[in-house]
Amino acid sequence: MKTIKNLTNAFFALILVATFTSCSDDDNPAPVNPEELITNVVLTFTNDADAMDTVTLTSIAPDGQDGTSTETISGSFTSGATYSLSLAITNTSETPADDVLNDDIIPEADEHFFAYAVNSINLTMTRDANDVDGPESSKLGVNTTWVAGAASTGNVQIRLIHEPTSVDDSDGFGTATGGSEDINIVFNGVAIQ
Repeated sequence: MKTIKNLTNAFFALILVATFTSCSDDDNPAPVNPEELITNVVLTFTNDADAMDTVTLTSIAPDGQDGTSTETISGSFTSGATYSLSLAITNTSETPADDVLNDDIIPEADEHFFAYAVNSINLTMTRDANDVDGPESSKLGVNTTWVAGAASTGNVQIRLIHEPTSVDDSDGFGTATGGSEDINIVFNGVAIQ
């Protein structure tokens, strides 16, 4: 009888230890890194030979990229010219506006990748040698050079993929699989003259 009582006490002691041990993990949950709100995306292309020749593509989404947005295009590319792209990605719902590109995306470049695409417009692009290193030894896509070919009109797309499964920047524009899209914007009616 004494042996059964000792086994019962040992069993209850074991349950108490297991209970306290399992509770301690729940007291300190892993921190969550919330997705940044992106309200404004601006792509400014500046002609390397003429700083007055610029093309600006702007997307404004007051409630973030999952809400409604307005895209505008200012200027047109000059056929035969080479342009450098400057990106601005911000959250203007905060005061002052949060510089999402420099404060969040670039510091976490190994978790992000910009993919671009064009349709019906004669633009080519390369990722610059001084571009920021991204995932899988790729270039992130923030420092890029664009060349305008023959006169044409079409679409330019920019996507920002968060935590892609795989990336490929060998064609300049870049492709990615997996992950989630922080940005997916298409600018319609971009022109080369």
